[in-house]
Amino acid sequence: MSRMHVLIAGGGIVGLTIAQGCRENNIPYTVFEKDTEETRRHGWSLTLHWCLNALKRTIGPEAAAKLPNAVVDKSLKTDAGNFLFLNCETAGVRYKIPPSKNRLRLHRQKLRGILEDGINIQEGKKLISVEVTDTGVRAHLEDGTFVDGTILVGADGNHSNVRRYLLPNDCALNPLPVNLVGVVRHFSPEQAVPVRALDPLLFQGLHPGTGNFLWYSVHDTFEEPDGKNSYDAQVIISWIVKDILCDDIPETDRGRIEMMKRRASSFAEPLRSIVMDIPDDLNFTTAIKLADYPTRRWDNRDGRVTLAGDSAHAMTMYRGEGANHGILDAALLVDQLKKVRRGELDQKTAIDLYEDEMIPRTFDAVLKSRQAALVAHDWDAITEDSPIVGARLPPSTA
Repeated sequence: MSRMHVLIAGGGIVGLTIAQGCRENNIPYTVFEKDTEETRRHGWSLTLHWCLNALKRTIGPEAAAKLPNAVVDKSLKTDAGNFLFLNCETAGVRYKIPPSKNRLRLHRQKLRGILEDGINIQEGKKLISVEVTDTGVRAHLEDGTFVDGTILVGADGNHSNVRRYLLPNDCALNPLPVNLVGVVRHFSPEQAVPVRALDPLLFQGLHPGTGNFLWYSVHDTFEEPDGKNSYDAQVIISWIVKDILCDDIPETDRGRIEMMKRRASSFAEPLRSIVMDIPDDLNFTTAIKLADYPTRRWDNRDGRVTLAGDSAHAMTMYRGEGANHGILDAALLVDQLKKVRRGELDQKTAIDLYEDEMIPRTFDAVLKSRQAALVAHDWDAITEDSPIVGARLPPSTA
């Protein structure tokens, strides 16, 4: 093979973490991303916990020191609040679990801003095909250009084109019988008081009778002229699909908000107002028909092509571990790339070792997150040991 050069398909959190690790260790790399600033969906905030040490050592001390600048509420300590699961019919607490001492709830775009600092991202560059060459791998892009490297890492998300290349007959997501609609809505200081009295950061709950699930989490914080804080927060309603027509997701934003309110109409306060106070004319909603992708083995073309993050193991959000596993993928992959760079391992061996750890770890995580998504809508199935509530234990490699 020629001089080491890492191609990274996807400029999201996982792809940029790999790029930062390459930059920190003087490993040549190229990042190409299908979206541009104008077309990129900003996404919801995310909670990082057991992956934080791996993230910090991979991106380096300078970038790691900036992570607190991306938290959704700088007035809170990292371990503020609890992990609550509520009875939405009464607003009572069914489970209350102290959070990890090492936890950050981060604004996705602010985190991305930290991770893209110093990284040259080629935007508007959609991967359409992959070609293994005598010297490595060639990524062909939609605009007619191509990029050559010694390894291609697919970090291009749920609908990964790199995964489609590696597993052409087994690349489709696995649909789940759960639909979800979410919004980011504003809370005035007054509206926020009763909600933050439950928990200042996040909580979830289920109505025992209707099976409608609620997720609430702070998305961003704003200081008002009088010194009080107002908030943007993520509000999600999800449900099991029992009737493909009645339980389908409406096409319009207004219709989706109407459905959220209808499903939350029997919630107790202040949970009911969290949903009912969503403006009817809010012009951006997110609708998801849940699906996942349990990790499977692929032919990595003698270590030339591999996957990381959602490209390898798309999972539901009900355990909040998808980003943590993706970032750990990035860290452990960079560890192996460093060994290749130093001449300690050949590339095939290094990538095999990376996949030998990642595939079983994340296969189990996808199935546990799937189970959490189903149990989250079944009041009688929820116990302190069920996946929706049970502890998020760090992998041994974290």
